[in-house]
Amino acid sequence: MVSTFTLRVFGIPLPQARPRAFKMKGTGAIRMYDPDTSRDWKRTVSHEAALCRPRDLFAGPLDLELVFFLPRPKSAPARVTHHTTKPDADNLAKSIKDALRGIVYHDDSQIVALRVWKRFAGGVDPPGVSITIETMNGEGAGDRRRAG
Repeated sequence: MVSTFTLRVFGIPLPQARPRAFKMKGTGAIRMYDPDTSRDWKRTVSHEAALCRPRDLFAGPLDLELVFFLPRPKSAPARVTHHTTKPDADNLAKSIKDALRGIVYHDDSQIVALRVWKRFAGGVDPPGVSITIETMNGEGAGDRRRAG
């Protein structure tokens, strides 16, 4: 049986920023942390996902589709339909995969199929992200193939 988790999170999507480091006073140990911007976006996604989390964490291989709705810059002409500027799709996806770890699935290494779309927000699609996760159960888990 295939299980599906869907979620729409509103807000300006932010990419996973490069981790920052600092040296602990006294010990000299190096500690890593997320910059505030990516940490806050991940907390927003985690909070929204926790409100409608599945009863049990998804196990096995997963198929993840992310559709990001990003603000259209005033300088972009209406004829431009594809969001080809920063942020990068892979960095946007990384922030979402991290935010859902332990809430929807055990670890993002379970994701074996990933589709990421960047679109301009507007009209009925305000800025945010649409998330769809499907389990890929069946004969020899992971053998499900998609046409296309």
